[in-house]
Amino acid sequence: MKKIGLITIGQSPRSDIIPDMKMILGHDYEILEAGALDDHTLKEVQQLEIGPDDPILVTRMRDGTEVKITKEFIVPLIQQRITEIEKMGLEVVLLLCTGRFPEFKSKALIVMPSEVVRGAVNATLRHGRLGVVYPAKEQTTEAAKEWGRDELKVYADAASPYGPEEELERLAGRLADKDLDLILLNCMGFGYKMKQLIKERTGKPVIEANTLVARVLKELAS
Repeated sequence: MKKIGLITIGQSPRSDIIPDMKMILGHDYEILEAGALDDHTLKEVQQLEIGPDDPILVTRMRDGTEVKITKEFIVPLIQQRITEIEKMGLEVVLLLCTGRFPEFKSKALIVMPSEVVRGAVNATLRHGRLGVVYPAKEQTTEAAKEWGRDELKVYADAASPYGPEEELERLAGRLADKDLDLILLNCMGFGYKMKQLIKERTGKPVIEANTLVARVLKELAS
């Protein structure tokens, strides 16, 4: 059985993400998980200082608690986990985050969801209206710069993938009002249930990042 490494920026295991990915991967792969925050307590993470201009990332602890962290804090921890997990003889390692990161050092192939998702969006929608859903409102401010171009207008919104269902219902309603051509769930924590909710409410195509990346991962590992 082939092994695949999955690195979350939060704590492992990610019981909220792995089932959706296994729908695509099937049962022919052994998944080895590691989390950048595995050695940290919730209290330690919650005490992390986040400045007003710090790029933030949203993830969760093992018990499901949502936390926000900075890229500066998490990048060296991700590298540490990659170095540890590749010693298990892995050829492919996936980073479970759609944020943009510097290049990591590894003998294994490192799959970066941000690049996979960007390629899919650029190949699918050349002009029109793109909806991008982030896990935190603070992340929406750079959406137009990150995704927009002359013939592509961007509507950015946010909802926690770890929050109450009512929050996702309200998000779906807002997206339905915008008459979008394509919607991107720009976080690995957004799952199949959320995709179906938004697709039903909007009637528009929806890209779920984690299952899209799983398809690429399966191609690389097969």
